[in-house]
Amino acid sequence: MLRQCMKPRRFSALFLFSLAFAVPVTSADSPKPAKVGGKWQIAWDVRMGTIHGVLTFKQHADQVTGTFYEELNKQTYSLSGNIQGKDITFDIPFPSSRPYTIEFKGTIDHKKMSGTSKMKGGGQVYLGHAGEVEDPQRSWLAIKDFKHQLVTPRKPPKEDDDD
Repeated sequence: MLRQCMKPRRFSALFLFSLAFAVPVTSADSPKPAKVGGKWQIAWDVRMGTIHGVLTFKQHADQVTGTFYEELNKQTYSLSGNIQGKDITFDIPFPSSRPYTIEFKGTIDHKKMSGTSKMKGGGQVYLGHAGEVEDPQRSWLAIKDFKHQLVTPRKPPKEDDDD
């Protein structure tokens, strides 16, 4: 009887001892998130041209929150997202009579970020003559350098482009 009572206690003590000295295991596949805190100029391609603005990021480990200030309409929108290594993803919800969210995905390279954006959730937007169609991915570029005006991230048109 005494032997049976001791076994659970010995197991419990051994278990607690092993927990006290356990070393957390970090995965080599999870590099430290790049640092993006602060203000960034952004140029973002949209259907009718380029939107210029300022992204302000607050970073806590691999999570980001902040704002997007759109220069044309003088509006500020919230944003949230995450960073994995040098990859960043963040969402900007745009409230309106027909609210929508744009998802930005990109790569961080020191004081420069670039990537593509698209409507989140497979939503539909009005793009012109074709009516309601799927929104294509749009390019964006952000830099931390405020000394120079950020220009459009668009690629030069090919010879066979009509516009």
